[in-house]
Formats: sequence, C-alpha cells, structure tokens
Amino acid sequence: MASVNVSRRASLVVLGVAALLSACATTTAEDEIRKLEARASYEAGVKNIAEGRISLGLSALRQAAEIEPRNALYHNAAGAVMLNIGRSADAQVEFLKAVELDPTYSDAFHNLGSAYAEQGKWEEAIVAYRKALSQPIYRSPESTYNNLGYAYWALDRRRDAEDAFRSALQLDPRLVPSHFWLGVLLEKEGRQAEAKAHFRAARDLEPSSALGRQAAEVLKAMGDGG
Repeated sequence: MASVNVSRRASLVVLGVAALLSACATTTAEDEIRKLEARASYEAGVKNIAEGRISLGLSALRQAAEIEPRNALYHNAAGAVMLNIGRSADAQVEFLKAVELDPTYSDAFHNLGSAYAEQGKWEEAIVAYRKALSQPIYRSPESTYNNLGYAYWALDRRRDAEDAFRSALQLDPRLVPSHFWLGVLLEKEGRQAEAKAHFRAARDLEPSSALGRQAAEVLKAMGDGG
C-alpha cells in the first residue's frame, strides 16, 4: 500500500506541474499578445501626433496605456501630449503614474515638473525637477536646470534661480532661454554688464526666435543696440 500511495502522489505532482506549465505558457502568450497590441497602439499614436492628428494620437496612446497599464513609457507619452494641449492636470496624473511605475524615469519627472509649473505649483515643480536631476542616467539635464531656474524665479528665489540657469549654460552654452532669463534676473539685480552679455548671447544665437527678438529689444532699451 505504501508504494501505491507514493506512486499516486508522484503522479499528482506531475499532473500539477504539467497544468502549471500549461497555464504559464498560456499566460506568457497572452502577455506577449497584449504587449504587441499596446506597442502597435503606441506607434500609431506617435505617427498620428507627428502628422498633426493630435486627438487620434492621444486616443491611441491612452489605449496603449490601458492595454499595458504597467508600462511607464505609455503613460509618459500620453501625459506629454496632454501637457502640450493645455491639459496639465490630466497630464500630471499620467506622469505620476509613470514615475510610480519607474522611479528612475528622469524624463517623466521632468514632465511632471512642467505639469506642476503650468498650474503654478512651483514648490512641487522644484521637487519634481530635482528628482529628474538626481537620476544617474539623464539625457537632457540642461533643460531641467533651465526650468528649475524659472521655477525658483517665480518664487523670487533669485540666487537659486541664478545657480540653476548657470548650471544649464555650463551643460549647453547655446541654450537661449537660460541666457535670456539669466539676463532678466541679472538686470533686476542691477548687474547691467552681466545682463547685457546674456541678452547679446540670446540675440546672436537665435536672432529670429521670439526670445532672440525680445533680447534685442531689451538691449535697445538698455542703450545697447549693437
């Protein structure tokens, strides 16, 4: 009898393992199909956005996030579109989800900061921008330093703002927004010569851009039209 019991238990274990392997194979196949569907929706969204079909693009990106809700990329992409069309509160929700799923997602933290900034939530924006900058791998920290500077400037934290703008320019000396806003800050501080140097840089780097033209006007008002 003992041998029969042992044999029966062994066969049940084998059947259990077989059932488990079958379930895993089915789940894996379903997961892969879902990932492919989500990716196809994401790529369709990106294509529609690039071709100017914003509503269709956003719909496709949100569908990708619904199909694969634990993919931070899809939430960040949908949030970026929402932010660009003025839906900053909705964008904030997507960015928060993205950084919850991936706490090292520097671009999503940057975008979250911008969503807060659009709503005038400057303290929250600063925290998010600093989170982006604290990540070990980040492709464009200069843009975040620039935005951080503007957030500090909005709170009248001028020394912090100056440090942030200068950090941006150390990384990219051709960053016109940082030259312009640093010029504004320095002019307000009465540091005219330094301010003019940054206004000239903004004007000369991008003479036809809005900030370049504005810098030229400021220089004229400061008695420096050359």
